[in-house]
Amino acid sequence: MDITYKEFDMNVVVNATIGSDVVDMFDVRHDPFQIYGLFDPKNPEKERFERIPRDVALTVSEGVAVQSYEPAGAKVRFSTDSDFIAIRVKNAWLTRRPHFTDIEAGGFDLYEDTENGPIFHGVFIPPVGATDGFESKIRFPDSKMRNLTILFPIHACVKELLVGIRPGSTLGTGKAHINDLPVVCYGSSITQGTGTSRPGMVYSNILSRRLNLNILNLGFSGQCKGEPNMAKYIADLPMSAFIYDYDENAPTPEHLQETHEPFFKIIREKNPDLPIIMLSRPSIPARNERHEPFREVVLNTFRNAIAAGDKNVWFIDGTSYVAEFGGDDCILDGIHPNDYGYMIMANQIQKILEQIIANSNAFRKG
Repeated sequence: MDITYKEFDMNVVVNATIGSDVVDMFDVRHDPFQIYGLFDPKNPEKERFERIPRDVALTVSEGVAVQSYEPAGAKVRFSTDSDFIAIRVKNAWLTRRPHFTDIEAGGFDLYEDTENGPIFHGVFIPPVGATDGFESKIRFPDSKMRNLTILFPIHACVKELLVGIRPGSTLGTGKAHINDLPVVCYGSSITQGTGTSRPGMVYSNILSRRLNLNILNLGFSGQCKGEPNMAKYIADLPMSAFIYDYDENAPTPEHLQETHEPFFKIIREKNPDLPIIMLSRPSIPARNERHEPFREVVLNTFRNAIAAGDKNVWFIDGTSYVAEFGGDDCILDGIHPNDYGYMIMANQIQKILEQIIANSNAFRKG
């Protein structure tokens, strides 16, 4: 549905001036904005956006409870004929680390969803030193109607996101995904997106825009240990496919052995026909020997599933694709992929997802 601001509840319109433009600002928690990748995001009682319920996160670990507030993989979709998009962000924090860019940690990417595929228009960039929020604006060359996606940052806690358009512009719901039920990704900082230059380069976001998928990113940097409570929460989620790759966070091969296959079995018991993709971490040649015991654990979970007759499980070998497509060059710091590495990961997963989409009723084909 496309409407002008005059047909809106004027209580949700905030008039502002950003740069030289008068802007009408709208809270994305209100219609017609569509929010994906967050838990109950339109609840006005929530002070912060979150990826999983607070009570669930606290039963997993303190680390997960903190990082559940970092909205990696989340997005808001809408349409407008405004000749610019502005945002006003309020943050509780913006995490800075040596291997983060500020754009990755706190920036918001803007894409246009066209009939010929997505177009990247730029990044709403936090100023140097910004912690509690910022304003930013991106201009278009004209005022034609566009379907737009704004991607949330990887390592900031976002309390509020307002989107600004030129007063009098039309505002609508944006483009629909091909799946109503999300593809769920669970894993380490690699899943969350650490090491990317900007939010759009996380493998879940690459796959989302390439295939027009609703994807829920449950990557938690350093905090994914295959806890049973997390497995039980994920098992109860309505989803169209499941991807997991948390071996990077396992402290020892023995820990991974004790958790990886039980995690899979919890998911599988509740979801007997769900497509499940297992990954081992992307491993550079210098670390292959020490990573091999972890890789074998993941591979054994896959082998055991196949031996038991499971026809909806796949394995992606992080050692093999790194060696084939980039070696050392696709890894930022010995652990996390760089943008090229995340593209390689997305390519490997995409091959399997395309098979799943073609054969599953959970995806619209037309």
